[in-house]
Amino acid sequence: MKLLTLALVGLISLSCSRTLKRDYKVVDASKEEVPEWVEDLDEWLDDEEDEKEFKSHRYFTFSTEAKNSQSISCEIAKARSVATVASEISTFIKENLSLSTHGDPTKSDQKLNEYVESDLKKDVQSYVVGAQVYKTYWEKRRFLKDEGAAKNWDGYVCTSLIKVPKKNLQAALDRVEKKLNAKASTSTKTQVAKIIKDAKEKF
Repeated sequence: MKLLTLALVGLISLSCSRTLKRDYKVVDASKEEVPEWVEDLDEWLDDEEDEKEFKSHRYFTFSTEAKNSQSISCEIAKARSVATVASEISTFIKENLSLSTHGDPTKSDQKLNEYVESDLKKDVQSYVVGAQVYKTYWEKRRFLKDEGAAKNWDGYVCTSLIKVPKKNLQAALDRVEKKLNAKASTSTKTQVAKIIKDAKEKF
């Protein structure tokens, strides 16, 4: 058992070291230091929680892959802002629905499951309104073959901070609940109500 524990610790350490190794260096950026909201959104929100605006909005971040142009990178970040919000909400609903039915064949609801798998994210995205890009941060990264990159090149990454009024998210979740209930069987409507209630508390 002790040997197995040591092996797992070693594997985790190796995995972390690979994740932390960078194949680039930052040669330019929009700020001298990486903003706190980029590195740890929750910590940044805790620091800002006394601001009135932060109590009435929900915040999300989205970061692009490296692109050849700084402007293209940030345009992509802005364009995909609402998709980021929709992805978080639909993933939360999907995972909680899966957990509530896991291992119990009597709770399976094929029509509802098909909707969640195929159309939920698209509908959530259409329901969420009022999302705004609040802040952006970009970096110019010099990727280096010597550090493990596929080739030597300069690429730009951009991170956007998106804010959405909480009342808009609540309204979107009301619409999602109606859509889910239209697909759900009588036996799963209670589960849907609980999942949406939990989503409203989270978002």
